[in-house]
Amino acid sequence: MTRLPGFVTHSLTGDITAGLILCAIGLLRVPPVAFTTGEYIGYVLILVGVSLAVTFRRRTPRTALTVLAALLLVHLVVFDVPTIFAGLACLVAAYTTQTQLVPPWRWLFLTAIYTGGLAAMARSTTLTDDWQTRGFAVASVSAAISLAATLGILRRQRRTRYELAVERAAVLEGQLDTERRLAVFEERHRIAREMHDILGHSLNAIAVQAEGARYILESDPTRADRSLADIARLSRTAVDDVRDVIDVLRTEDEEVSVRSNPSLQDIADLIDTLQTPGETITLQVDGDIDSVPSRISSTTYRIAQESLTNAMKHGCSPIAVRLTIDADRLDMTVVNGVTSTALNGERRGHGLIGMQERARAYGGAFKAGRDAATAEWGVHVHLPWSRP
Repeated sequence: MTRLPGFVTHSLTGDITAGLILCAIGLLRVPPVAFTTGEYIGYVLILVGVSLAVTFRRRTPRTALTVLAALLLVHLVVFDVPTIFAGLACLVAAYTTQTQLVPPWRWLFLTAIYTGGLAAMARSTTLTDDWQTRGFAVASVSAAISLAATLGILRRQRRTRYELAVERAAVLEGQLDTERRLAVFEERHRIAREMHDILGHSLNAIAVQAEGARYILESDPTRADRSLADIARLSRTAVDDVRDVIDVLRTEDEEVSVRSNPSLQDIADLIDTLQTPGETITLQVDGDIDSVPSRISSTTYRIAQESLTNAMKHGCSPIAVRLTIDADRLDMTVVNGVTSTALNGERRGHGLIGMQERARAYGGAFKAGRDAATAEWGVHVHLPWSRP
């Protein structure tokens, strides 16, 4: 995990401070050697090297601990008197092994620290030869190193929990962002489908009625007037539907009222609206339309609406709509007549995709294509439901 810049600056400042404090303690408690001798110069060099290793122990832990171990080994060989700074350096090293290293280095360096600390107690000339005194010193050093290592373990575990929490928060934030994007995409997709259903059907129906009115304008003025009235009604209905969609988009109120969705009870009116002198549409219903759940009824109406609109757009006539309603399912077939401009079986427009999505949304099946035997284009939809 990448650390924050402020955290890195804080850590570097703390490491430099620790190195300076250790160097100051070492200069204040010099072992009993003359200042002008080579031993003193060697001591100062060891002290500076150990202080630098402590300073950089979190940047390059293995290198710093290796240098620190080598310098403390020289200190152990040259001086037979343990110094405070060497003891503190061992404790810092034990702590660092648990916070900065991974197995097996963590345990190899800790073992070396235990060995060096016990060797220093065994070689010290300041202790008496009494085994109890040396045993107490060895136990004290072991306990101090163990305590430093334990604090390092606790620090590592705390840091790991923090990093996991930050990582989990980042993952959750990413998931929320993905969910927001998907929600926006689904909403846009739904709006596009609704707009396609509203405007696509209405504009195609208006075009069909307008074409029909042109042919019968002189021969049958009454029927032409009815076609023009249908055009006006379809235009107003389309405008109202578009306004409903826009109102939903503009408000944050989830309970905003919109006009009720059409259902199978309106399919006869739909067919009447689309009937023109050049189009023949028949409807056959087997079963009770009122027994169909509202969501299935509305979906079926929209699929029928899109199917009829496509058929009329491509000049497919006659058109037959068959509904078969059972206790827990509905089957609808819209069969178009054969024309040279009919859709082939390979083409898939937005309308077919929308119908397929509507059917699959309720666990149904959708199929559209040309019948090999009759060469008629057909749309077949199967929609099941379960009774409460």
